[in-house]
Amino acid sequence: MKKLTSICVIAACIFSCLGLLAQGVELKRSQWLKKIGESVMDAKVLNDTFAQIPDSDKVEFVERAMKAVSRMPVEPEKKAATFVNVAVDCIQGARGDIRYDVIAEVFATVPVVFLPVVTEELSKRFNQEFNKLSDEDYEKIATSVMRIAAERNTRTADPAVRDTFVALAFLRGTDNTRLEAKLLGLIGDERTERLVAGWLPAALNGDYAALLAAADVEPLKINVREFQRQTGHSNIEGLVSTLRSGSAMEQLFVDTWVTDTTGFNEPTDFGVNRTPRYYPVPTGYQNQKISVIRCPWCSPCKIK
Repeated sequence: MKKLTSICVIAACIFSCLGLLAQGVELKRSQWLKKIGESVMDAKVLNDTFAQIPDSDKVEFVERAMKAVSRMPVEPEKKAATFVNVAVDCIQGARGDIRYDVIAEVFATVPVVFLPVVTEELSKRFNQEFNKLSDEDYEKIATSVMRIAAERNTRTADPAVRDTFVALAFLRGTDNTRLEAKLLGLIGDERTERLVAGWLPAALNGDYAALLAAADVEPLKINVREFQRQTGHSNIEGLVSTLRSGSAMEQLFVDTWVTDTTGFNEPTDFGVNRTPRYYPVPTGYQNQKISVIRCPWCSPCKIK
């Protein structure tokens, strides 16, 4: 217990120091503006740049990054994948409540024709069970985003359409039957609320025809396999788990290191941590094939 406590304290200090170091290096607006083009093409540049942007500038960075992707002269699959990758990296790079604003800005600035693809990819990462969230925590996150997004979308050309995609991103990932009504109640404008309520049933089943027609755009035709190849779909991480309570850094520490006061999350004798055994039956590491081994110091395989 004493060793565990010491390790936890040391880990907490390390996280704290890293957080302070990250906060201590900030780019001026004139500096990060020059990095937008390179950021949307290179995930490492985006992550490094976004981490050094003050929270007050993060939403504007997202807006300008999405505009930069829109202007890319590339095939639809590449553009769709870039929208998804930039959105995921920016949401993941935002800490605390600013993440709500970043999510809202994504839905306000991605062109409507690409929103079905972006929404489906984000909904996988928002999924309630995947992020291990209670109904209460998931509702808090979804309603917080919806409230900000509904206000932000009033300054776009298609507020009702965009509000629908925001609601979809969260409704797809939960069995909570109360959430839809709560999200609709946050839209504010009665006409917009009626439109969103009318489009949701079909959209939840993957039919976006009415939504896209309302925005006067044709459905996007892309090669799904090529799109998935460029989005890194095999490495999907939750995007809202650290928003459940406390600061993102505190929650990261809890999720990564501690399950209770008695030990670590990581099993001590499983997978790569498993040790080979000779007694009572010779066994190697997990999934390791072994030959018959006769222990030189015991017979038959009984420690003296």
